[in-house]
Amino acid sequence: MLVTGDLVAAPLAYLLAFGLRVMVPFPFTQGYLPGIRFAEVTHHWPEMLAAQLLTLYLLGLYDTRALLNPRDHLAPIGAAAVLQALCLVAVYFFHQDLMFPRSIFLVYAAANAALVTGWRLACRPLMGRYPRRRVLVVGTSEAASEVIETVRTQPWLGMDVVGAVAMNGARPLLQGTAADVPIVGSRDELPTLCETHAVDEVIIVSEGTWQDRLLDALSRWPGERAQIYVVPSPYEILIGRREHLRLHDIPLIEVLHDAPAGGGAGPKRIFDAVLAFVLLAATAPVMALVALAVRMTSSGPVIYRQQRVGKDGDAFTIYKFRTMHAGAEEATGPVLAIANDPRITGTGRVLRATRLDELPQLWNVLRGDMSFVGPRPERPEFVQQYEQEIQGYRERFKVRPGLTGYAQVNGEYHTSPATKLKYDLAYMYNRSLWLDLKILSETAKVILTRRGV
Repeated sequence: MLVTGDLVAAPLAYLLAFGLRVMVPFPFTQGYLPGIRFAEVTHHWPEMLAAQLLTLYLLGLYDTRALLNPRDHLAPIGAAAVLQALCLVAVYFFHQDLMFPRSIFLVYAAANAALVTGWRLACRPLMGRYPRRRVLVVGTSEAASEVIETVRTQPWLGMDVVGAVAMNGARPLLQGTAADVPIVGSRDELPTLCETHAVDEVIIVSEGTWQDRLLDALSRWPGERAQIYVVPSPYEILIGRREHLRLHDIPLIEVLHDAPAGGGAGPKRIFDAVLAFVLLAATAPVMALVALAVRMTSSGPVIYRQQRVGKDGDAFTIYKFRTMHAGAEEATGPVLAIANDPRITGTGRVLRATRLDELPQLWNVLRGDMSFVGPRPERPEFVQQYEQEIQGYRERFKVRPGLTGYAQVNGEYHTSPATKLKYDLAYMYNRSLWLDLKILSETAKVILTRRGV
């Protein structure tokens, strides 16, 4: 419904812009745009409609939170209208079809923003009230606490936690803001608890198992490792991948395979190298301006070099535009960046918000240290810490690290390293060129909406 209205809004705003400029006597422009001129112009309707949907999508205006609260997203709608008008200006400029005043595009952007806003406000009551779902969380660990806190801090999800269920024999350990959630029973009582509390959804938070410890041990193995198969239970069949093997009449699920060979490592490397070369050439003027801004606003080197851990656990040097004051870690040593970090310069905040500080990493991609999509590379000091704390963490070093990743487009600023690892493993064992392109498009949306900054 929204897409249909958005597709109607763009040409309607365009016609309205021409009509206003022809009929309204702006000072000093009477007769400058005769009505017959509309018939003489080549109109680029397909490009207009494509730009309309693309800009709205990239600015997150088809996300659930934007649909539920359109009044809170008036600024992004205005930004999308301006961006869409600029795209249309570029189309007309390169086709040399600008046979009318440029002010048409200003009126068009204003009319388009008004129509899209009005359409979304009108549609909101028609969508009805989103029913809230009653949720029961199975588990009382730190991971369960994280799930409960996420549900509580994201009201647009439409979930209400009615309670937690303790694992058999486990001591309730809910932490932080989740500590006040009632423990309504034990795992064996789950079917009865769902009926008693009118539960709509159950979220099972898996605890650490011996299988996780096995994965961790195998990921640290330096040589050739054995492939692991599971004879699945009915539950594991339901949650496993459709692609499975067979041992005569016994079904098997493959747990570990050679991740680097999956997804076409050769074509992926060619794609990375070609795209990195093109983007390095295209963004060279932008990087020159960024380098000048860094040099003029703070003392110290323009390019910041840092050791990161890459494929097979090998260290490499990553390149970024410097966003912190020179010598920011001399007193503290290596520490993770935090929100409103005082070590970041004024220019650095802008560069981080727009991700322009990451542009020099295109050289890392061209050299083969990194890929466009993959697990984000961490510093050696943090890798040592995470390897001790998170089982299976070393598995992520089976592939090249990336400029962006599945965790970056699905997680938030505060997402824990353990949760990011799950996204990284999900990407590694399901990767394809199509998935890479999808993640890159989602990355563009993250940058434009500044989510996670």
